Amino acid sequence: MEKQAGKETIKDLEHLVKLLHKEWEHSGRKKAEVFIRSSDREMIKRKLAGEIHARQELLAMEGMDFGTCMELSKENFVLLRLAKKIKKALEWAGCLNRAVSVEMDQEEYRLYEMLMKE
Repeated sequence: MEKQAGKETIKDLEHLVKLLHKEWEHSGRKKAEVFIRSSDREMIKRKLAGEIHARQELLAMEGMDFGTCMELSKENFVLLRLAKKIKKALEWAGCLNRAVSVEMDQEEYRLYEMLMKE
C-alpha cells in the first residue's frame, strides 16, 4: 500500500512539474524594452548560451534539493524564453546594422540585467 502511495505522489509531482514548465514558457506583462546594438549581438548570444548551459549542468548534479532544482529550472525557462525573443528580433533585423528592440517581462529583464553586469 505504501509503495502505491509513493508511486502516486511521484506521478503527481511529475504532472505538477509539467504544468509549471508550460506556465514558464509564457511571458508576463511587459516591464521593459531593451535595445540591442548590432555590435553587442554576438556577445549577448554567447552570454545567454553560456548561462543556460551552466544552469543545465547544475541541474544534472545529484544531491540538489527540490526547491533549488525548481528555482534553477524556472530561471532556465526564463533564459530560454529570452533567447527566443532576442533571436526573433535579430532575425527580423536580418543583416541590417542597427539596434533591435526586445520587450521583456520582469523576470526576463532581471536576468538580462544580471547577464549584462557580468
